[in-house]
Amino acid sequence: MKKFLILILICFVQNVFSQHKEPTIKSDPNAVTNSTEDGSYVDKQPEFPGGPDALHNVFLKKNYKMPNVSGLKGKVYVTFIVEKDGTLNNIKVLRDIGYGTGEEAIRVLKLSPKWIPAKRNNESVRWKYSFPITIIGNEPPNASKLHELTKNSSVTPVIEEEENQVYNTAGLEVRPEFPGGQQALELFLKENYKNPQKDLKGKVYTTFIIEKDGSLTDIKILRDIGHGTGTEAIRVLKLSPKWSPGKQNNIVVRVLYSIPIIVH
Repeated sequence: MKKFLILILICFVQNVFSQHKEPTIKSDPNAVTNSTEDGSYVDKQPEFPGGPDALHNVFLKKNYKMPNVSGLKGKVYVTFIVEKDGTLNNIKVLRDIGYGTGEEAIRVLKLSPKWIPAKRNNESVRWKYSFPITIIGNEPPNASKLHELTKNSSVTPVIEEEENQVYNTAGLEVRPEFPGGQQALELFLKENYKNPQKDLKGKVYTTFIIEKDGSLTDIKILRDIGHGTGTEAIRVLKLSPKWSPGKQNNIVVRVLYSIPIIVH
């Protein structure tokens, strides 16, 4: 009887395990392989025609327009999908440093020639690719005249002409401010900016100097979306009331300032 029960138990266990099946893993041919994961997922990663040197030192160097902001340095991190045919899709900016650097990165990548796609088992596959674009803003004509102590300081003048130095806002002791603060500035722009064309949307990137008396001078457009949006931005900024000027070492100074104006 005991042997009979043991035999029944063995048969039951075998039956249970015979019903267990390994899960079926289906491969989606259109799935995006993430480059941040194990590189063994592909035999060959995608590549810009001519390699990394051609990408960074030729294509980007030739096409990327650096913002006209002295002292601006940093990286714009971009991500996109290299499709099976080598085209770039779903281009996004993970992080930028302002002044339209992210928008410019997207514009340039849309100009890219077709890449050599990633390969797995000798077949082309989609691949998510990410890399940083290094930004170095244009230097002013007299940048070489900057004082050595100032150069090593966390606050760097954009222009040095004795008492008429123009500082950027990085590390400034007291930053300039629109009367009433940021919300008041946004309200001022909203009430005064007239959209030149119906249904036009985007951003106009502006730069100007806030003088020691709070007035705005040297108003320029870094980038607009056409249709007179830049001209309208300059018109509105000329209507601005005087700002509270910036200060360094408790002394009022001239400051280079940039803001985006939302067009909608």
